[in-house]
Amino acid sequence: MSDFVIENGILTKYNGKDGAVTIPDSVTSIGGDAFAGCTSLTSVTIPDSVTEIGWQAFSGCTSLTSVTIPDSVTTIERDAFSGCTSLTSVTIPDSVTTIGSGAFSDTPWLENYSDDFVIGGKVLIEYKGNDSSVTIPDSVTSIGEDAFYECISLTSVTIPDSVTSIGSSAFSGCTSLSHLFVRGCKMHGNFEEVKDFGEKLKIALSMLDNKDFSVKLESAVKYPFILAYYRKTEDETALTYIKKQFSRIVTYAIEQNDIAVIESLIAVDKLFTKKNIDKFITKAIDSGKHEIQLLLMDYKNQIGGYTNIETDIEKRFKL
Repeated sequence: MSDFVIENGILTKYNGKDGAVTIPDSVTSIGGDAFAGCTSLTSVTIPDSVTEIGWQAFSGCTSLTSVTIPDSVTTIERDAFSGCTSLTSVTIPDSVTTIGSGAFSDTPWLENYSDDFVIGGKVLIEYKGNDSSVTIPDSVTSIGEDAFYECISLTSVTIPDSVTSIGSSAFSGCTSLSHLFVRGCKMHGNFEEVKDFGEKLKIALSMLDNKDFSVKLESAVKYPFILAYYRKTEDETALTYIKKQFSRIVTYAIEQNDIAVIESLIAVDKLFTKKNIDKFITKAIDSGKHEIQLLLMDYKNQIGGYTNIETDIEKRFKL
């Protein structure tokens, strides 16, 4: 009787006790928990027929020391090798585009990694540095789940155009994250407060790539992306959206003290008018954003709102 239980190409369970195991060529997927807890397993040969390694497939294989993953594999599910406490060598090919959270947690392979970036194939598995500003390498196409988990010192991240996939909790616990550089755009916002930011970041990137600004996305992500994109491109589709949401967008920019955005909007004729500018000046005063306040008051003077700025300031502060 075979030690392998295989159903429709899926290896669902290994019942043997061998140290070195060669998986049959008939297997196309290694199922969840297939080798979980096989403490006798020291090495495994995975055939080219396999395209997926399932959830906890090798978890708790405490004697497993090395793994070579073939070019056929595209997906390694979460916790696939978690708890493999003897695992010191892993070869992951460029074919792998998805690596789930905790896939290699509690393994010496990660602990002994010399670079700040732990990259498997083209997937950024984990960032182990403490820098406040990080530039992700151009070789990365996917940012894994929990890749920057609780990097509390991280304030800015540059994401290359090569990245097409981002784990939903990739930036979970990054309590200082406030700046992003994506698609050549500089974004400023309270990103640390956004739940499931990684997933929403992926939606925002798709929004820019497709110029579809009607997508449902919370303003804390949507507004900074659209504003940064407009500042870079002066795209008319983006401007049309800004005009429709002008009051909310300007209020957001004032709250973020984003002077560059206000300057770019002032440069567009007839966005700020005699009818609406007082409201935004008052908002800037109430928010303590005095540079924006003076910027708007100066523009109001240019469009003929009033001529004596100093008198107006005195009135507003009741001096």
